[in-house]
Amino acid sequence: MSRINKFLFAISLSLFSLVSLADDLIDYSKLDSKFKNLTNFHFVSKDLASSGYLKMEEYQLIKQYGFKHVINLIPGDQKEEKHIVESHGLSYEQIQVDWSEPSLENFETFSKLMKSYGKEKVYVHCQANYRASTFVFLHRVLNLGIEKDTAKKDLLKIWTPNTTWQDFIDKVLF
Repeated sequence: MSRINKFLFAISLSLFSLVSLADDLIDYSKLDSKFKNLTNFHFVSKDLASSGYLKMEEYQLIKQYGFKHVINLIPGDQKEEKHIVESHGLSYEQIQVDWSEPSLENFETFSKLMKSYGKEKVYVHCQANYRASTFVFLHRVLNLGIEKDTAKKDLLKIWTPNTTWQDFIDKVLF
């Protein structure tokens, strides 16, 4: 490789690294004002967002942004939502997480799903983004290697876990 080619390669690699770093520094919560209408909406990264319950017409926005997968953490019959989500060409999974008794099994199921999606865009929701933001927090710490304090800042933007949920977090982390 000639000196010029090596130099150009080094510049290209540096630019790629800067673009990747810049992408990690973007405040996704300010990316699109349309998302501000969603209950407790939060972009965690370019590939991951969470919110409270969505109105059926809001799935078009999720699709337009490029999300491929929706995970719903609300218990109960969600057949209508499943139909709407899948009609937008998105995959849909429901994990029935009991508000008063979240389980390690619930998180393990969530974790397996998240790992199976790789780098594809995932949208996680529940009723108010309390369950969802907690599961996303745990996923980031345990599966993505994000420092606990860094991930917790995002969680606390949504809510401060009550005793039940803090006990659940502690159980999963330790």
